[in-house]
Parts: sequence; structure tokens; C-alpha cells
Amino acid sequence: MNDVTPLQLRVAALPLRLRRRALRTLWLAQRVTRRLPARGVAPILRQTLRLPRAEASRLDAETAFSDDLYGLEWLSLVTRSHADIVADWQSVRFADPELIRRVASSGKPVILAPLHMGCFALPFARLIHDFFRDRRMLILRAREDRAVETRVMQRISEMGMEMRFLNVRDKQDYIDAIRFARTGSVIVSFVDLPASYGGPVETTLFGRPIRLAMGIDSLARLTEAAVLPLSITSDCAGDTVRCGQPFEVADSGPETKARVTSLVRRHIETSVLTAPAQWFMWPRLHEFLHEGGQA
Repeated sequence: MNDVTPLQLRVAALPLRLRRRALRTLWLAQRVTRRLPARGVAPILRQTLRLPRAEASRLDAETAFSDDLYGLEWLSLVTRSHADIVADWQSVRFADPELIRRVASSGKPVILAPLHMGCFALPFARLIHDFFRDRRMLILRAREDRAVETRVMQRISEMGMEMRFLNVRDKQDYIDAIRFARTGSVIVSFVDLPASYGGPVETTLFGRPIRLAMGIDSLARLTEAAVLPLSITSDCAGDTVRCGQPFEVADSGPETKARVTSLVRRHIETSVLTAPAQWFMWPRLHEFLHEGGQA
């Protein structure tokens, strides 16, 4: 956090809607002065989503805003008091709370399967508080935590909701995840990762051939868990959590693999089309594409 400016700290300390509107105002000012940053993904958006050039350029600029908003929200969770964080999460909306409640009360282990979209830390804390009280949430990942992320996990745990990252890099880490799920922990496993993360399957995404990491079927089968696909979108008013179709995995046969792959693919496509600029994986799309689908 050494590179955080005093202005960023002041904005991060504001209530959720005020800080997000302040960030949006700055973004709009940059747009008017034509100094608007972008991530350089307009050609990818144009080709993949078949968009006009102007719309792809607009969404490219919006992806930069999503990046800035994501960073601001991590900083805010470090900066704001516990009471302020509780006030902020009143802006989290659940599109289908009854579905989440049914999955949470099913008596089965639970795997939440989100995408890399939106600002997830605050909605996840609200999920624990509202639906998974007294259950630990473990977010699987394959890279080391950043300092601000570790601090945020500590802040949320201080509020009585245990949330932490579980780095999964080898077989023993994977076995630990299975054990934690079976003993009541809620596992979070992101489903929009390229094949290099393991368990590669060939499928399509927006009509383009890709290779997708598909480890969630094995994890669900070994834990006998209910899998709930999620997506999170974020705007100046708050965050919205949407659910896909829950599923379970009873066996490792090819038909089951194909069924789960199809469910995951449709969930990714539906979620991304809801808010294309908020999918953080656009710059990495080339990692998904295999021969015949190169960018």
C-alpha cells in the first residue's frame, strides 16, 4: 500500500455511494478531456462480442473504470471502520436470496463458483453474514496474496466472519480444500480460468474455441457438494449478486463432464454479457484460445 496517494485514502474513507460517485466523476472528467485510460482490449471486444468499433472503444474505457473501482473497494475495506463496512454492505443486492438460502440450508458442503467480475470482497462478507453464519469461507487461488488482500481478510475476520484465501498449488493443497469443505467451510472456486490452471477441457466461448480449466467438477464430486454459480456486478449504487443454476456432480464420466462444462460455459457467457466491461479476464483471453481461435 506504499503507492497509495493521500487523495485515494480520502476517497476510500467515504461511504460507498459517495466514494464510487467521486471515482465516476473523475472518470467522466477524464473522458471529457480525452485523457481517458483504457486497457487496450477494444479489438478483442469487437471480435469476440461482434461489436461496432465505437461501442468496443467505449467498453474498453469502462474496463479501466472497473479496474479502478476494484482497487478502491479493497482500499476502502482496509480504511473504513467495522461499523462503516456494515453500513456499506447494505448496498449489496441479492437477485435470488431464496435460492442461496436453499443451497446454504441443504446440509451439503457448498462450493460457490463466481467469475472474475465486480468487487467481490464486500458481497462475500455479506454472503457469510446473511446465509453462511458461523461457517468459514475459503477462496481458492493459485497465486500469492497481495498485502492489501490479506489485510482485508483480517478485517472481515475481526468482524466475526472468517474469510481467507487458500493457495492451491499442489495435491496436498487440493486435499486440504476437500477436507475443509467436508467439515463445513464454504469453498469459493473461480470458474473462468484458462486451461493452464489444470483440468483442461475444450469448449467454446461466444462461439470461439477455447480451453478452459475445469477442476470444479472433481472438487464437487469428491466433496459431494452443491455448486452454486455466481456473478457479481458493481456500480455506483452498490453490488449485485446473481446466481446461475446450482448443480451437483455424482460421477466422473464423460457425459457428466460435458454437462458441467456446458453449465459453466453458459454461466460465463450469460454473466459477461450482463456487464462486459466488468469481466477482468479480457486481457487474458489469448490464454483461453487454442489453435483455430487465436485473437
